[in-house]
Amino acid sequence: KIQNLAQLMPNKDIQTTLMAPSSRRKFLHNSFFAAAVIGSSGLLLNREYSVNYLLSDAYTNTAQRKTIQLDDGSHVNMNPRTPIDINYDSEKRLIMLKGGGIITNVIKGERPFIIKTKFGNIITLNSRLNISKSDEGIHLAVLDSVAKIINNDGVSSIIRKNQGAWFSGRKIIPITVTPSAETAWLEGKLEVNNATLASVVEALQNYTPAFIHLHPKVRHLRVSGVFPLDDVFYSLDSLSQTMPIAITRTTDYFLQIKPARV
Repeated sequence: KIQNLAQLMPNKDIQTTLMAPSSRRKFLHNSFFAAAVIGSSGLLLNREYSVNYLLSDAYTNTAQRKTIQLDDGSHVNMNPRTPIDINYDSEKRLIMLKGGGIITNVIKGERPFIIKTKFGNIITLNSRLNISKSDEGIHLAVLDSVAKIINNDGVSSIIRKNQGAWFSGRKIIPITVTPSAETAWLEGKLEVNNATLASVVEALQNYTPAFIHLHPKVRHLRVSGVFPLDDVFYSLDSLSQTMPIAITRTTDYFLQIKPARV
């Protein structure tokens, strides 16, 4: 619906403010500027420290990897920007993965070990799993033993050693996995084979507070190689030298990746 001209005009109070003496207008201008600075600072702070995750039982900030030990002796390796909640009781061992990615090293026990996600659950007794969450679904690679997926629609699948799956709330899709690529991030590396540029940038984004804007026309370009996660700018420069893309770095906190000019 198109607004008419009268609706777009400022009301009387706003007109009075705009016509106020210059000192008042200057104060108002400075207030707006301060609010903008505070808002921008908040965004940058959240990119650096994952402010939204502070209430989680365990979490990692941007570019931070860490390992935690659970009460039963199991270990969880946490990728950057990963929040989890932990709930152990007499019937189950449960981790809620709310974002990011983890590698679980589950000690065998009588209680099932459950990784709960927005899209469904992963259940095991003892296994090593690489799990990562995106907005669309969950990536699972079974590195040892076996695990079971039950998604939100009740669809289930058994995934065995060196097998993988991607699942959403409605479907489960088998995928091929390479164990070395699944665990490369533990050593600060990103190993990909024919992955989309969008997925590579998504992984790199977790290792820098900078905003990386990816042009839609280059999102589906394919990438293969090994890239250092702890030096994002170097990795991006490497991509720009071998792919038809151009990277514009306005500041240390904003980068654009666009099609290269022909």
